[in-house]
Amino acid sequence: MAVMVLFASGCSGNYEFSGSPDHHTIKVNASDGAYGESYDFIVSKDRDTVIQADLSSGSLQIEFAHVTIVMTDPDVPEDVIVGQVEKTVTLSGKDQVTISLPEDSYIMQVTANGSTKGTVKIDINKK
Repeated sequence: MAVMVLFASGCSGNYEFSGSPDHHTIKVNASDGAYGESYDFIVSKDRDTVIQADLSSGSLQIEFAHVTIVMTDPDVPEDVIVGQVEKTVTLSGKDQVTISLPEDSYIMQVTANGSTKGTVKIDINKK
């Protein structure tokens, strides 16, 4: 599974998403308003999501949106249907935030505020 997530990591022009089931990284070098979406991932029951920024400029808004994953055929890529946003955080500099997300599948929808450069790490830890 971890290998699949690494291969499925997204690269959305101004953003590079990578990680494993419980550890994710967003590398950003984006201008104001640039948008990107991560791959889908699962948050299990009784977990805290720790988000640590290391941004040299700008800020990054991260929305954690519920997704429904539809597997219709093993030979066809999965369909990911994006639903409601559960939580939104905005980070700059060396900010660190801990949030609780309900057990579910998610993607991260990210938007740069100002010229944004740096890395954000997301760790999903047992409570």
